[in-house]
Amino acid sequence: MVGQSLCGRVAEVSEIEHLVRRAKEGAGGGALILRGEAGIGKTALLDHAADRAAGMRVLRGSGVEGEADVPFAALHLLLGDLVDAAGLSGPADRAGRAAPADPADPADPAGPAGRLPGPQAAALGAALGLGRPDPADRLLVGLALLTLLGGPGAGAPALVLVDDAQWLDRESADALLFAARRASARGIAFLFAVRDGAAWPRTGLPELHLTGLPPDDARRLLERRGTPADRIDRVIGRARGNPLALIEFASAESELLARAPAEFARAVRGLPEPARTLLAAAAADETGGPDVVVRAAGHLGIPFGALEPAEDAGLVSVTRTAVGFPHPLARAAAYQGVPVTRRIAVHRALAEAHARAGDAERRVRHLAAAALGTDEAVAAELEEAADGVAPPVAAFACERAARLAGDPEVRARRLVAAAEAELAGGRPGRARALADEAARAHHAPEAARTASRTRARIDLVRAGLELEHGVPQAAGRMLLERAAACDDPAVRAELLEAAAFHAWTCGDAETAARAVKFRGECADAGAGGPVLVAAVSALLDADVAAARRVLAERPGGVADERLRLLSAEAALLAGDDTAAAEQSAQLVAHLRERGRTALVPRALGVQAWSRLLHGAHDDARNLTREALELAERIGQRRQAAALRAIGAQQAAIEGDEARCRALPADGPAGDALGLLHLGLGRPDDALEHLQDAHRDAPAHSPQVVLALADTVEAAAAAGRPAAAGAAMARLEAFARTAGMPWADGVAARCRALLAADDAEAERHFALALAAHRRGGGRPFERARTDLLFGEWLRRSRRRARARTRLGAALEVFERLGAVPWAERARGELRAAGQGVRTGDGDPRDRLTAQELQVVRLAMTGATNRQIAARLRLSHRTVAYHLYKAFPKLGVASRAELHRCVPAAEAGAGRPA
Repeated sequence: MVGQSLCGRVAEVSEIEHLVRRAKEGAGGGALILRGEAGIGKTALLDHAADRAAGMRVLRGSGVEGEADVPFAALHLLLGDLVDAAGLSGPADRAGRAAPADPADPADPAGPAGRLPGPQAAALGAALGLGRPDPADRLLVGLALLTLLGGPGAGAPALVLVDDAQWLDRESADALLFAARRASARGIAFLFAVRDGAAWPRTGLPELHLTGLPPDDARRLLERRGTPADRIDRVIGRARGNPLALIEFASAESELLARAPAEFARAVRGLPEPARTLLAAAAADETGGPDVVVRAAGHLGIPFGALEPAEDAGLVSVTRTAVGFPHPLARAAAYQGVPVTRRIAVHRALAEAHARAGDAERRVRHLAAAALGTDEAVAAELEEAADGVAPPVAAFACERAARLAGDPEVRARRLVAAAEAELAGGRPGRARALADEAARAHHAPEAARTASRTRARIDLVRAGLELEHGVPQAAGRMLLERAAACDDPAVRAELLEAAAFHAWTCGDAETAARAVKFRGECADAGAGGPVLVAAVSALLDADVAAARRVLAERPGGVADERLRLLSAEAALLAGDDTAAAEQSAQLVAHLRERGRTALVPRALGVQAWSRLLHGAHDDARNLTREALELAERIGQRRQAAALRAIGAQQAAIEGDEARCRALPADGPAGDALGLLHLGLGRPDDALEHLQDAHRDAPAHSPQVVLALADTVEAAAAAGRPAAAGAAMARLEAFARTAGMPWADGVAARCRALLAADDAEAERHFALALAAHRRGGGRPFERARTDLLFGEWLRRSRRRARARTRLGAALEVFERLGAVPWAERARGELRAAGQGVRTGDGDPRDRLTAQELQVVRLAMTGATNRQIAARLRLSHRTVAYHLYKAFPKLGVASRAELHRCVPAAEAGAGRPA
């Protein structure tokens, strides 16, 4: 594959390979100049050309900055052993020109294979120090090089690779460019790599300008080199696509300590000391704003004008709005251009500058960078500054403070604080490593309360890791055991609150109940604890309304994000989709603003559920995808499984059997599969999936309540009403406590399905419709009520009323893309004597939203795999969508799709 060994550079590699291939196959030579900044990948492309030159003579050389004034120095390095092959080492005549090596055959102007005519040999020999130079022979040197590489008897085609051509001596450059301009008929390929901004003659040769790698290619390069995922985005942002900078930044502990090209370091060393100090300050500051450097210069006692020599040298550019470096690695050279004591002074000055500007996070970073060895004063300042900043900065500050501490117990306390911040920020690997280090550093001093609290905080971090990245049920149980062994009432209470929350989160009702009971025996240890425990206790009793009342009285502010999350989840469980959507959206914004990534997927999941149940399928799909990507990126396996359940439920509603079944084995797929079978007219299969689901378990997701209604409907449709008894009782209990109109409507609908006679059934259907009218939530559930009532009316031979209910159901099902339910409504309408449009009008109306997306992309010529990558589906799912869409559109192949979807609209979905 073209460019497979390099990340990106497909177009550049293709052009180079074309040049090399033409020379190798005898179709003609040529030349190409590669231009770009230092580290942009010119040498890598020369390496690639050499790898593709099997069967060719490869000559490789480089300009040397120290020999740029030595005539023909580069040519001497390039030709190497070819000097002897050219016959230049023979005796010279009186004019200083080398004699033919084989005088027995003077008629052959080239001499033996690869040898040069006398004048050319003499000129090249003189250039290489084998005779007296003659300025008039400079043209002959270029001709000699051309003959040597591509003349009669020269042998295999030649590839000439010249790196750092900006440092070629002028004489070598003239000879090489002379030959390169005439290489097209000689089977020689020339590639020159030239640094941007360097003085280089006008050559008349084609040029290829290299720019930075696009972000996707940069990411592949870093992933190939094993760069930690949490560093990749930062490295990409700082390296500006420069491959050398990407590699160096990824390898260095800090980008400022990356290895920089030697010419930058030399240029920095040539500056006056004040200029170097201010340049280091500009390099250490991340804002790129001149005002920060100006304030830091004041703290350093250096006038800002001292930066002018650096600007004159091209090492920095200063405008009214920005201080910038010409190359990402020039910043590293600037920072390393002063001794470590001056760097400390620079960071202290920048910390003061950011403190005055009110930028606490950057102040923390510069304080940390300004400390060496054990410095308790700076460490205490860092620990204090970590309070209230984003988790990544808090983790950085606490870990740095721990490294500066001499007392092991203090170090343990700060390490676990860093672990807590890393866990909240969605970096479980770092959190685990820091918690383990804190445990090793932990020693129980005389202050037992401090020791037990540090131990508890380590356990809380490990439980949080277990919940999302290990065995979820182990989290609550571990904390329960730790609490039983803890003799500090306040610490024990904290452990039990977390145990109850974790156990409830993963559905371990037994452990949650034990933690709630145990917590009730402990002394109060904070404002948030009793609220959390009371809420979990109410949820365990299936009293969602009580849980909501308790949570509504929670402490204000940002004291405990768990309470805000529980409040949004309780609203969802109570069927208050509007409140759930609003609260979860506010929580997501709050978490993102503070960089607390770990809870974001769960909060997004609440938002996605509420939008799905509200009938906003596109919103739900996008929110689920966003949450799932984040959960998988930070390794939250349990949460990822819960999020896939949302996608499965949506697929079940839309009748997408392939997508619904695509859940992994650890996903809660039974409920969704039950709904899928119910929609497809398979009640026995639906009941098999549904009747044992969540038996005696409290409702941990909206699926649980919905599955109860599905169970009743499946049992009634399968002729097994007795199997619906337990589900019906739980559904009615939920409806009584929730107090939501849609829940009353669903419960009445299910009671109608189990009614003993027609009068009772009609009464319950009427109650269901009245309840749905009181509240406009959950359109899918209302449409199902209309459908079931319409079917009952049709069987009762009241066709006019049946058509009204069935028509209302069909309208909603079509809008939601609920394909099997819409087909069922159409069939019932036809049976009730109403013609139903199936082939007239816009054929796209028959497709689900995702089928339409797939069809539009298929019209652009995209393959199934390309469509899958664009929509983040599997290629098998794409094939399934097309399989379902073709008969709906009345076509047999992709080539016929243009008849159904306008070309302009299809083009709008063309992959980028």
